[in-house]
Amino acid sequence: MPEKTLINSHSRKTSVFLTALMAFLLAFLILGGNRDNPRMMAAGAVYLVFLTVITYLIFRTGMVGKYRSIFFATYAVGFSLSFIPMLIETRGSMFLSGEEILSLSAPLCHLTLPMIAIPAVVYGFLIFPTKLFSEMGFFPMLYLWLGATLFLGRGWCSWGCFYGGVDEFFSKLLPKKIVSSKNFNYTLRFFPYAFLLVIVLWAFIALEPVYCTWFCPFKAITEFIKPTNWLMWVQTGIFVSIFLGLVVVLPLLMKRRTQCGLFCPFGAFQAVIGQVNPYRVKIDGEKCTKCNTCVQQCPTFSLTEEAVSKGKSCISCTRCGKCMDVCPRGAIQYSLIGVPLRNSEKGGGFFGEVFRPDTLFIFGALLFGGVLSSGMVSTSLLRITNLAVNGSFLLK
Repeated sequence: MPEKTLINSHSRKTSVFLTALMAFLLAFLILGGNRDNPRMMAAGAVYLVFLTVITYLIFRTGMVGKYRSIFFATYAVGFSLSFIPMLIETRGSMFLSGEEILSLSAPLCHLTLPMIAIPAVVYGFLIFPTKLFSEMGFFPMLYLWLGATLFLGRGWCSWGCFYGGVDEFFSKLLPKKIVSSKNFNYTLRFFPYAFLLVIVLWAFIALEPVYCTWFCPFKAITEFIKPTNWLMWVQTGIFVSIFLGLVVVLPLLMKRRTQCGLFCPFGAFQAVIGQVNPYRVKIDGEKCTKCNTCVQQCPTFSLTEEAVSKGKSCISCTRCGKCMDVCPRGAIQYSLIGVPLRNSEKGGGFFGEVFRPDTLFIFGALLFGGVLSSGMVSTSLLRITNLAVNGSFLLK
């Protein structure tokens, strides 16, 4: 077999330049916002160093999937270690009380956006208990989603969504897969689209965010209404079972992101709407030998033999970069619509490398994800430090 070509690798000069530019921008955005909080500024500086190292390794080695995964899993752990203790500090538990629901104090989750859109247009009100302009209310989340969609498309699911990072984390814990997906039935990847249609129509009829009420597995690590009757206990059992099965157990056994690829209705929504983003993952037919290594290892089941024969990934592709890491011929690369694929890893000198489609996408995605995750990871670092020094994970 010929030596593997790292199609996304960059020269040392270009890698240093891109890393320095990333460090400057992140320092301005992360540290600048914490000037009045020395502890958060110090924690942010630690995370800045981590992101800087990740940036250099991605560009220099070309192993986008490998180092993005480390960043993404760190992001997910930071989210969990910051959000859950924050709820305990402010509420005393993870339960969402009736008072908070009545006062519209629940933070809006991006997963609710497909459900609340039609009722908002038709009836003129939100079916989720959140304020329009609060820090974690409707419009801030809407603007965040619009920005993510324009810059990342469905790449949001592998570079920005903290929930996606959770099943990414569990999929990386074991060194080898225990359950093979060689004979996997790829028609299952259409389930999220059917599920999306069901919950959107159901939410419109019932005028409630039914995915949140019944199915969302991530209530297990965020917030949920305290069960007080048999129906609420059934709902709790359902979302806990989905979390354990699709977010923890199957990713551990299969080393693939089963929740993201086979269940998440927001992922299906993002796959469709995210087509406005101009970046794609394409396959060079002249290099590809149809070995199907990429099909077998795609974390979100977004590559099939049929898609490979057409030289592209499926619409559900999250731009994670894993296929590019494992392709033995360097046949897969990020591309812009209308821009021809590169014939080799050579980028045409410094400026050619800086303005390559893969460079622009990776740089923008990592910058977006780095800024979005900075507060969560920095806070979790403070909590870990506080636990080591004072014996408490809480900051208050």
